[in-house]
Amino acid sequence: MPRPAACSVSIKGRFCTTCSCGEMEEWSRLLEEEVFQVNHRHVIMTIDEGLWDILKKHRNLLKEFMDEAVRIVKEYFEKKHKVTPVIIAGLHTFGSRMNFNPLVHMLGMKKSGKWKSYDFVPFEMLRKQWQTVILKLIRRNLNERDKKLVQARLQQAYSNNGEGFYVYAPKQKGNMKAQMGYIGRYMRRPAIAANRIVEYDGEYVGFRYQDIADGQEKAERIPVEEFIARLIRHIPDENFKTIRYYGVYSSRIKALSKKTCERMAARGT
Repeated sequence: MPRPAACSVSIKGRFCTTCSCGEMEEWSRLLEEEVFQVNHRHVIMTIDEGLWDILKKHRNLLKEFMDEAVRIVKEYFEKKHKVTPVIIAGLHTFGSRMNFNPLVHMLGMKKSGKWKSYDFVPFEMLRKQWQTVILKLIRRNLNERDKKLVQARLQQAYSNNGEGFYVYAPKQKGNMKAQMGYIGRYMRRPAIAANRIVEYDGEYVGFRYQDIADGQEKAERIPVEEFIARLIRHIPDENFKTIRYYGVYSSRIKALSKKTCERMAARGT
């Protein structure tokens, strides 16, 4: 009698830590192969916590939310430095406080086809612009009734953030492959890793998280139903792409840009 064989089965579940871990590593590997072999800068753009529930309710705004993040970065480099940035943007709707974080990766290329990197990121300007475009985005897309319901929160989000919304772009460390591996895993990571779950008794789930307010690791214990509710709110709408490509990475001009880079490599430039 043949011996039974054990085999791994993928359930293709978005919150299955085994499936998501494999998908994350595979996408990270593909990212390393697909991107231009130059250093990238990781930019994180967030919004006031009072606006989180607005975007959670009006999920139709998330595509434009990503587009606006990219637009202000793209316009800065095109107007200031006369370069076209290469951008991959990823939307996170989760975090230790369930905030929305579009993540933008960028570099500039001269019109001559030569790469030109920029180390300076104008945080002060981007913060104010990001705040302005998000408040306008919400006002522009909500009907009059919904605008009245959120007007106080919009005003508070403006008043409480005199320097604009938070924009962060840590300098990348290590070689290009290591950078892309880190960024790839970061952008495609699951909402919660299995090693953060420390307790489950059939009725309650306990998990660890890092409080961004004070940087301390804390623990929370919640009913199973609430835990599931927190997870499923991060399932994207059907056909919604949480990873998008802009600028030179957009599908329209990516092939042309690769040919340019290949010609440059052949000439030794």
